Amino acid sequence: MEQPNTPISGDEHGYGRVHKSYRSAARWSRVAMVAFWIIFAAFLFWAVPVFPWGMSREDYSPEVLLGLFLLGCCPGVTAIALLARSIAAQRREALVAWSSIYDRTTGLRNREFFLERLQLQCDLAGDVEEYRVGLILLSIDEVPRDGHKPQAANDELFRRIGAHIARQLRPNDLLAAISSTEMAILVSDGSEAALSAVASRIGHSLEVRIKGLAGDAAGRLTIEMGFASVESHDLRPETLLESARSRLNPVYSATGDTAAA
Repeated sequence: MEQPNTPISGDEHGYGRVHKSYRSAARWSRVAMVAFWIIFAAFLFWAVPVFPWGMSREDYSPEVLLGLFLLGCCPGVTAIALLARSIAAQRREALVAWSSIYDRTTGLRNREFFLERLQLQCDLAGDVEEYRVGLILLSIDEVPRDGHKPQAANDELFRRIGAHIARQLRPNDLLAAISSTEMAILVSDGSEAALSAVASRIGHSLEVRIKGLAGDAAGRLTIEMGFASVESHDLRPETLLESARSRLNPVYSATGDTAAA
């Protein structure tokens, strides 16, 4: 009885072509490796004068020795170049992946990655009534005594404060730089009690360590904090951020070496 002719799906056909190409490449790779060792062995038998055939000691003039030396350097240099190129390609891929998640200046998660995660959490909160998502916003403002804001100093202060806060967070919380002066924390348990507890812990930790984090910065340093949770009627990340901004309150303010909580 004739079997029905079942058409092959596009995915199966593509897999078959890739598998056939892989087997062909693997076969030619083995053939090339065998050929390389055969040629290398033949070269040794021909070039080393201890064997009864090939080149003799009288054939080794300074020019021939130089030529053999240069010839021997070629495979080594080629191998190093290929290895370095492979490592550079891997590092380039790692940098692309890193830059898509982290902010290069501060080392914290970047705004785009943070908003994507926040949107996912908002969608989940919209589907699951018991699920709550909270956000804590910190605004850091440094004004030196001369009134100008050196970008490098501000970036370094922002990075130090961000690294300190990251050590205070739980593994499920997410810290990101969302502007040059703002960082936000996505709190997985977004209840008012959880937000208040995390914010209180961060505020107290900054109050204790701020002098060491500020370093030699002179002028006025102000840190404000606000938090908000997901509202059932509006689950957009931008609305949550604006809600947290509207509730910003100073948690630290100091001029020079004089602290005023």
